[in-house]
Amino acid sequence: MAARAKSASALKEEIRQSRPARPLPCLNCPVKAFNVCRALEYDRQKELFDLGVQQTWRRRQFLFRAGDPVGAVFKIISGVVAVSKLLADGRRQVLGFFLAGELCGYLQVDGRYAFDGTAITEVRTCSFNRRRFDAFAAAHQDVATVIKETLEGKLHNVSHHMAVIGQLTSTERVASFLGHLSVAYSEHGIQTRPLRLPMNRADIADYLGLRLETVSRAFSKLRKKGLLEFEEDRIVVHDPARLIGDAYR
Repeated sequence: MAARAKSASALKEEIRQSRPARPLPCLNCPVKAFNVCRALEYDRQKELFDLGVQQTWRRRQFLFRAGDPVGAVFKIISGVVAVSKLLADGRRQVLGFFLAGELCGYLQVDGRYAFDGTAITEVRTCSFNRRRFDAFAAAHQDVATVIKETLEGKLHNVSHHMAVIGQLTSTERVASFLGHLSVAYSEHGIQTRPLRLPMNRADIADYLGLRLETVSRAFSKLRKKGLLEFEEDRIVVHDPARLIGDAYR
């Protein structure tokens, strides 16, 4: 007896499986070696990628707002995100600048985002469903360890930042910021000479707890000392270690 004809659904599945799979975008991702992705081989990378979507954010667009019900967790592919808190009097305190390769939007309080996250450049992200992302981390100890180390590192940075705001002069704060930004850029494979500042001086003022005009005066003092130069919208820091050391004298 002739073999039974295949169903339409079976034929579609056979055709689908015979087609070559599209390359996983992660293979050419510039930040695959950073954060949660760094320990993942192809199969787990694909599993994680399938948990989210890629998004693009305009400059000054909010990725998330403090007090909103928690949604996605974001891994930054490119660009810079400022994480901040609005104070009771309307002033803004920037708590950190998150670079390509870093996670943001993870911290929450009672099921709501703890801070604002603002794109200060155009930003691209992999945006992961939080429930599925947490389940993935719980199932893979190495991923959970990376997240734990990331949060501990951010806590250390916040502690350092509080010491900077509490103990240093305005010029020292700006010098410390530029020096540590240069180090962070180097760690993320971002060019440091010239050192490009995607954040404007108002962002820096809100980060360092200074007035805008105070930040401008501090930049001028550091330039007169020969510790940095201006090139249009860019700053050239020739020696970050010397910048920090000389600014404290």
